[in-house]
Amino acid sequence: MEDDLLALESRRRIYLIVAGSPGLGSREIQRQADMAWGETTYHLNRLVSAGLVHRESGGHQDFYFAATVPLGDRTLLRLARAEACRRVLGALLAESDLTVPELQDRTKLSAGRLSVHLRRFLETRLVESGRRERFRTFRIVDRDRVIRILVAYRRSYADGWVDRLLETWSEVFRP
Repeated sequence: MEDDLLALESRRRIYLIVAGSPGLGSREIQRQADMAWGETTYHLNRLVSAGLVHRESGGHQDFYFAATVPLGDRTLLRLARAEACRRVLGALLAESDLTVPELQDRTKLSAGRLSVHLRRFLETRLVESGRRERFRTFRIVDRDRVIRILVAYRRSYADGWVDRLLETWSEVFRP
């Protein structure tokens, strides 16, 4: 059945896009596949129905993952699709227990945007909060797991974000 489903070149192209870049939204998949909207959604629905692709709702957009992507990895991959979220992740991976003003300084995000992203991270339990004096601090709950996931799927970030992060870490943590 799977072979038959992927025998169609346009559907196989969509599947390879989803498998190569987990957490993409349907419009980005459509753009990369260079297909009409109706054709893209038709093939995505067929792939979801067959169990080859998982669809997750996230606010006002659906995100797609190959069935091989573990459930626990999907949330991080979906959130990391947003450039502002990647800035927050990068800051928290580089230094733990940062306050909102420190995060604003490192990410150049407004307090409102930063608050939205931190709330999402807290809700999904990727980040936890603590206290330092009168300030609330934030840190990644399982830093090694986050790094492992980002490294495993780094090819899916076309902007080279994960590679730049790894270069920074290798310079900072050089023996």
